[in-house]
Amino acid sequence: MVEATQTHHPLAYRLLRLIAYLLAGGILAQAFSCGLIYFLIYDSQAAGMLAHMMIQHLSYFFLGGIFVIISVSNILIKRGVSHLRVIRFPSLTVFLAIATTSFLLIPRMDYLRETALIDGMPVLLSPFANYFAILNAITLLLLTTQIIFSAIIAWRLSDTQLTQVASN
Repeated sequence: MVEATQTHHPLAYRLLRLIAYLLAGGILAQAFSCGLIYFLIYDSQAAGMLAHMMIQHLSYFFLGGIFVIISVSNILIKRGVSHLRVIRFPSLTVFLAIATTSFLLIPRMDYLRETALIDGMPVLLSPFANYFAILNAITLLLLTTQIIFSAIIAWRLSDTQLTQVASN
């Protein structure tokens, strides 16, 4: 039987839980919006540019949220709340996935687009098409990683999960 334990830092847990839920919902909404943009806009190059711009602008909010989660959880871990260690790896994974997508892959894809447009052709008809397709697949993989690990963070910070871990 699992018994609920009294937490010593209830406001910190509420803050972590709120940010984790907002982060998971925001990343899921971002992915849904990017998919919707591709379906609504006929020109796939313009849709990709718009979706990547949205990803880059939202990444600052997501990086800020994940930074708060990492910081507050590390402070609580140092104060003896060791069951929050389970969110360290997912938090760092989300942080690295967001940073890699927004600051490495998307700027490189923008450069390939601009280079192809200067040559007078869309990027998918340029010599860089295979490289662009690989970068786009990696971006989608990292977006999926963000969704999965942000959901894991939110799940692990939920009330029932915290009480189960704290009682063990």
